[in-house]
Amino acid sequence: MKTKLPLFALVLGALALAAGCTFPSRGTVYDRSRVGRAMAVETGDVVSVNNVTVAGDSGIIGTGGGGLVGHAAASGIGQGTGSAIAAAGGAVVGAIAGSAVEEAARRKDAQEVTIKLSSGETVVIVQETKDTPFMVGEHVQVLQGGYGATIKHLY
Repeated sequence: MKTKLPLFALVLGALALAAGCTFPSRGTVYDRSRVGRAMAVETGDVVSVNNVTVAGDSGIIGTGGGGLVGHAAASGIGQGTGSAIAAAGGAVVGAIAGSAVEEAARRKDAQEVTIKLSSGETVVIVQETKDTPFMVGEHVQVLQGGYGATIKHLY
């Protein structure tokens, strides 16, 4: 039984890494919840750009996987009640570490873009940096509505 647990932990870790991966897509990809929602379209000029980081999500994969690995790593320590306490402590520490690793792995580079709209209004939008970054002075399209706002390059 002891030889199967490290193998299980290894497989679980590989699954956790695979779950964080995405397949490359061409063009713009919209979340299903945004399909069919009307958006107001405006144009404007980029006034300022700041590079920022969007925090990643942490979920059951990092927490659960880390807990299992921590439990497995600490279960060999001591005997009897001491072993059970070490395993429980290892599970807690592993869950905390796994959650932190998952959050860090899912962080995204983004830009905080301030735009002076043609209407005279100024808006600030945080958007992930996927392709070409936005530049100060660039004339852009702003789509607002549904679940927020999106900035698009005007070429």
